[in-house]
Amino acid sequence: MASITRPRSQLSKRRAETEAAVLTAVERLLNEGARFTELGVQRIAEEAGVARSTFYLCFQDKTDVLLRLTGTLKDELYAMGDRWRPSGPDGGLHGLAALYQAQLAYYRDRAPLLAAISEVAAYDEALRESSAQSIGRFAERVAAKLADERAEGRLAAEVDPVIAGRVLTWGGEQVISRQVTAGAPEDDAKVARELAQSQWYGTYRR
Repeated sequence: MASITRPRSQLSKRRAETEAAVLTAVERLLNEGARFTELGVQRIAEEAGVARSTFYLCFQDKTDVLLRLTGTLKDELYAMGDRWRPSGPDGGLHGLAALYQAQLAYYRDRAPLLAAISEVAAYDEALRESSAQSIGRFAERVAAKLADERAEGRLAAEVDPVIAGRVLTWGGEQVISRQVTAGAPEDDAKVARELAQSQWYGTYRR
């Protein structure tokens, strides 16, 4: 008798398609003005075009969906940061300002998601921990760049790469988040330049 079990590759493909549909559906609902705390699993499943039972095959609950979206958001932002090098071809002060302006634009395009993350993180420990770990990993990458700069004699000897990496990362994250949630879009370029100058002259070229 021929097996009726679906090949593992087909199941994996179907699961990936379901996950993508749910993630896209939640972002779409948020962009349309829905508040994440008021979204039910049933509405999310209907928007994604999947059964409620199928939703639970891929996600523990709706907060799990937000955790996945947060991870994707942070990964893309940090990938943008990783491409910048203090002494690279697009480095220096102007390159850093351009990076922060690009990150502000990326955040602005996803402002409803950012608002949902902030709202849920206020009471959900798992989301707070996930965000903290993500920021911590990026702080380590910044510290590594600073260590390279010091090894090449371009960083002041008094700068501790690890501590400075945390300060730059934590500060930059707060400034960008605050500007997107409370600042005027027309000020983004000015904020990006000011943030870049404070970090460039305050740490990289003190």
